[in-house]
Amino acid sequence: MNESKIELTERLRAEGRWAEAARFKEVARADFRAKGMKRAEAVEAAWEAMAEAFQPLSVAEGPADPDVPEAAATDAAPIPWRDLPTVADFADEVRWVHQQYIRIVEEAPRGRVIHWDRASVKPPSTGACSLARWAAENRTAFYKDMLPKIMAKVDDQAEKEEANVRRERMQIDEIRGVLREMNNQWAEELMAKTPETIRAKVRDILEDWAGRSGLTIPHEAKFDLGAHIGELVDDCLKILAPSSGGE
Repeated sequence: MNESKIELTERLRAEGRWAEAARFKEVARADFRAKGMKRAEAVEAAWEAMAEAFQPLSVAEGPADPDVPEAAATDAAPIPWRDLPTVADFADEVRWVHQQYIRIVEEAPRGRVIHWDRASVKPPSTGACSLARWAAENRTAFYKDMLPKIMAKVDDQAEKEEANVRRERMQIDEIRGVLREMNNQWAEELMAKTPETIRAKVRDILEDWAGRSGLTIPHEAKFDLGAHIGELVDDCLKILAPSSGGE
């Protein structure tokens, strides 16, 4: 941004465009927040977007006169896209017009001229092209009424989705915690039933194996593995016990 925020504000006030630019900035900030930007980053990005969208007027241009009806926009050339879908999400269409307006709409002395070939990306639908032409003919209505309402809905939906994700993460963490607690309780009960001689032997084997392998085994892992081995030994003893007793 070549101008400071103060310089930009003073210029837009002198041009009679500050109110429109301020609304644009607020909508842009909400849009950036919806895309995941942090609050401070979204504010700075919104100022940058406003500076790009409201560049200094040329001598032939001037601020829009609210008392003069806006004239119909004209196309500099036919719409170049022939494979556009006829249906798209309306919020995506509005966002495309909002993002491309400064590129494709020229404030010429004879009126607003649309240069479709200057768009950085294809429109999402044929309806977006119609909306862009309408926005060029009704710029105030688009930026004052339509864009804030649509972006507010998008922002609200994004907040709801984020809240749902947070709830799902909390539920998953709770389930993991319950499973971890159940596993620890099971291991403790199992180890309590295993004779101390077996537990001591298992600890010695694990320590020897870890030392020779150059591995560090976490305490919980040792405890859990010891419980499993103890269970295995206990099962083997139960199987062999009847045979030994019969002899």
